[in-house]
Amino acid sequence: RQYKDKEEEHQTGFFSALTNMVGSMFIADADEKISVQTNEAILLALYEAVHLNRNFITVLAQSHPEMGLMTSPTSPVPTTPVTPLGTTPPSSDVISSAELPLDADVQTSNLLITFLKYSSIVMQDTKDEHRLHSGKLCLIILTCIAEDQYANAFLHDDNMNFRVNLHRMPMRHRKKAADKNLPCRPLVCAVLDLMVEFIVTHMMKEFPMDLYVRCIQIVHKLLCYQKKCRVRLHYTWRELWSALINLLKFLMSNETVLLAKHNIFTLALMVVNLFNMFITYGDTFLPTPSSYDELYYEIIRMHQNFDNLYSMVLRLSTNAGQWKEPASKVTHALVNIRAIINHFNPKIESYAAVNHISQLSEDQVLEVVRSNYDTLTLKLQDGLDQYERYSEQHKEAAFFKELVRSISINVRKNLAFNTLSQELLLKEFSTIS
Repeated sequence: RQYKDKEEEHQTGFFSALTNMVGSMFIADADEKISVQTNEAILLALYEAVHLNRNFITVLAQSHPEMGLMTSPTSPVPTTPVTPLGTTPPSSDVISSAELPLDADVQTSNLLITFLKYSSIVMQDTKDEHRLHSGKLCLIILTCIAEDQYANAFLHDDNMNFRVNLHRMPMRHRKKAADKNLPCRPLVCAVLDLMVEFIVTHMMKEFPMDLYVRCIQIVHKLLCYQKKCRVRLHYTWRELWSALINLLKFLMSNETVLLAKHNIFTLALMVVNLFNMFITYGDTFLPTPSSYDELYYEIIRMHQNFDNLYSMVLRLSTNAGQWKEPASKVTHALVNIRAIINHFNPKIESYAAVNHISQLSEDQVLEVVRSNYDTLTLKLQDGLDQYERYSEQHKEAAFFKELVRSISINVRKNLAFNTLSQELLLKEFSTIS
């Protein structure tokens, strides 16, 4: 609610917008973002509950019932005071039976929806250290949720649809989505939307590699569940495929700069294996056969990016350097994608020549794809639907140690002692062993 208010404050007139546009020409990589206070302590408490108590997922998933499902009225919820974002009690989203209008469009909510909305705000700006920690913690929580069987069952339940208004980073090349046009969908669609949004909006000089890896891992774990349980999710998969291809393009375009700081081949391998997951098992979880055709269409349409990636990793894998081994893994992972490109491109060119067409339409390309599946040979790749489960020990110990220290310092800084006795009492508590 506070975030929306601040968004409206930033919506200005034509003259102001023109001034900002001209001014921004002289500021590189410094788009102004709406600053909203985060609360790492609340996030940490939520993480502990989700990570250590698998039954807590039921609390996150407990929806405020629709009118037709209500059996008895509940007392109205008192108005909660304005607090920093993330500290409003969960009850603030509850709609009492007395307040529910007689409207079939009344939507339900739950704590998980509130968390997804919060994450969409926090993860917009990761340049500040506190926001980076908060964004990382949000992704760790989503990782725990994506590994939980019950949580996945709830996220993918086609009978439990919600309208989730995620906050999107303002970008000049896209329009602001209208809230009223949001469809009701299973919650996993909102999680995927959040991951796609992060992928698209954080390709920058200060590349948050760790957050990208976690983001791709979450998508992979959700796909593993869909493949395992044969869940055919009606989702705009093209948006995910497009975001992943653009990410690969970004990694290649900034190879020199990024390689000085990161092993980009780990991330590239994860992205390529997501495509391999769709290629190998897509017929078990994509909603329709045409969705599988569209996957091939996107790979063929964007084949230049995959060709460039192959050239880059082949160059580095044939040189005796530190990137030889990770680059060769990407080379081997590209085998099926290259097989698809090398198989269908000549067929498409032949079809265009025979029919005297200079530029084929999407439908014509799809027709060529459908009629040439039988002669395509793909290699079976093992381990695509397996992943390493999240473990807090060792890998995350340093992060949580630093996070707790940061929270403690922040609490001490903002704590106001009304009386000396309270301060003395706290000191006494601190000496208890």
